[in-house]
Amino acid sequence: MIRNTAVTQVVYVVAPVEPVPPGPLLEQMVNALDGANTDVSVAVAKSRETCAQRYRYAASEYTRLVNELVGILRDAGTTWRFAAIAGYYLDQLTSVRTAPEEQLVGTLAEYLTSDLMLFRESAALNLAQAIGMIKKRSKLSNPNIAAAQRRQQLDMRDGRALGAPHAYADLCERALDGDTEAVQTPLVDNPACGWLVWPKTAKVYAAAPTGDALAFDSIEEASRPAYNAVRSVLFADGKWAEIARLFSVESTRPSEEEIFGGTRAGLFSQVFSLFGPPLLERAWTAIEGLARENERVGAQRAAAEMIGGLLRGTKHWAQSGLDAMWTQLIPLLDTVFARLAPDTLRFWQAALQYAFARRDPRRYLPLIRLIVYGRPFDPQAEAPFAEAAKLDILRALFGAWDWRIASAVVASRPRFLDALAHPYKQVRDAAAIAMYTLSSAEFSVSYARVDEAVDDLARYGPLGRDFSQWAGSSRTQALISEMTQRVQAWKAEVVPLTVGPTNFSRGSKTLLSFFFVGFRFGPRRLTLDHAPNILQLLSELQEHHDDDELCRLASSNLEFLSQVLYTANLSEIVGARLLALLDSSMWHVVNKALPLLCTLTFANRFTLSREIRARILDTTSLFLEHDQIEVRQAASSSLTNMVKCAS
Repeated sequence: MIRNTAVTQVVYVVAPVEPVPPGPLLEQMVNALDGANTDVSVAVAKSRETCAQRYRYAASEYTRLVNELVGILRDAGTTWRFAAIAGYYLDQLTSVRTAPEEQLVGTLAEYLTSDLMLFRESAALNLAQAIGMIKKRSKLSNPNIAAAQRRQQLDMRDGRALGAPHAYADLCERALDGDTEAVQTPLVDNPACGWLVWPKTAKVYAAAPTGDALAFDSIEEASRPAYNAVRSVLFADGKWAEIARLFSVESTRPSEEEIFGGTRAGLFSQVFSLFGPPLLERAWTAIEGLARENERVGAQRAAAEMIGGLLRGTKHWAQSGLDAMWTQLIPLLDTVFARLAPDTLRFWQAALQYAFARRDPRRYLPLIRLIVYGRPFDPQAEAPFAEAAKLDILRALFGAWDWRIASAVVASRPRFLDALAHPYKQVRDAAAIAMYTLSSAEFSVSYARVDEAVDDLARYGPLGRDFSQWAGSSRTQALISEMTQRVQAWKAEVVPLTVGPTNFSRGSKTLLSFFFVGFRFGPRRLTLDHAPNILQLLSELQEHHDDDELCRLASSNLEFLSQVLYTANLSEIVGARLLALLDSSMWHVVNKALPLLCTLTFANRFTLSREIRARILDTTSLFLEHDQIEVRQAASSSLTNMVKCAS
């Protein structure tokens, strides 16, 4: 605590704050007062000189403190404990909003290959922050820099802006098919822009320019020494081989606890963004070597961090640099994805999610082609983990891009339904999650204008349109119907006293996993409108006591369905279907259905009609005289709770 307080106070005292020029209004006021009163003019000039002197003093003290701390850090006689304290001070000084110091940034770049992990992690975090400051100051000092030129404010009222705003979701599919216009259409990185309604203007980026010009072809003069210091270190012979060796060192933790490092990936994103393709030429051999070491968990983690950062750092690259990168990267990733193991899959999923976040999918067309078309899901293959891994990698696409990638994935015709009764649970679960995530990703309203959205939403009453009660596209409805029909057909084929799993039991688990994902974790519960149609099936499946997993899934789905707050129409239908379960001749079914009716009544007490609530109470009271004591107890408890709820 004392150290933290001391560091804060030191940074507060020495941190230089650059004088901000006065705004137009303040400038006019000062000029007006200058002409009327000479004393004001003298006071203003004196105040400006005082501010300039304070800034020069703070800047010189900041430079002196940084250089002394760097000297302590570099001194061979300094123990690692004192070096760590000096490094802690430098961590705080790196965040100061001024031009990065040459010695500080150079030292951080060198310490990327320190033998101490503490220093490597600190150097990665602070060097990324310093490079970000260099980029930011360079763009502010030179509006004509290549990286700044690609950013535009696009007038969305022009129908030609993005082709047609409501058709933007299909741009990726068209681009994958080779449509030049779709490829050249401005890139929209913000995933929320256009999902509900398109704004009047949107921040977009022009497609990658031709040629090989660097994105940061001009560096601010004050930041140039720091830029040169980092460049000299990162472009040195053998530096990237050393970075690869040390960043792939496996920790003392078990391999299953190794995690993808967002800090390290952020560093690689910043360095590749600033230095562009020339740095990739230096680093490629080291990156490729790590990626091909599929037997070593640390190597795969480091390779995923480097490639994830590389993909994210190509935001402003020119087309020639992108083409050269994809030529090398796609064959390498094809090999990596073919050799994934259970303890390395999570690294590559995290790398893709990191790279794809808040990026237009058309930035990664070659990679999408590899994942969607180059490595299609094959449910007939005798390699369950490999096929489940394909689905997990595929989910990283529509998990990150949602409505903007759904049509492109659907157009590839993935064979998810063929995995409905797959013999391996791993594949079935992955297919069920992929089907739900893709189905929910198809939903986007994408009104062209705000007034159009307001007019449409007003038609649904004072509360507007309830997007959570979406039954899915026609394609999704057909998918759910097909799954249900296949399960019912397999049910009819079941031979009594069959030993072992059947297509019916396996297909039922996949169907229930699909609904379970939608009920529990889905951002848009598209499965709710389909709930009444599966209540009878769920009731039957929870009685399969020879399959614990099937019973658990059925019971979990039933419990959730009774707890949901439905719309008025849907709550009536669900209530009637649950009442129908009480007609069963099996007392086990009745015993489990009574508490569900009680829960439904409580959760939907303001949407259920008086008639259906009275019918539920009357029907429940009839079971107070049932032959089975378990049913009588369930009826008594449910009736008591419903009466309390109604009072």
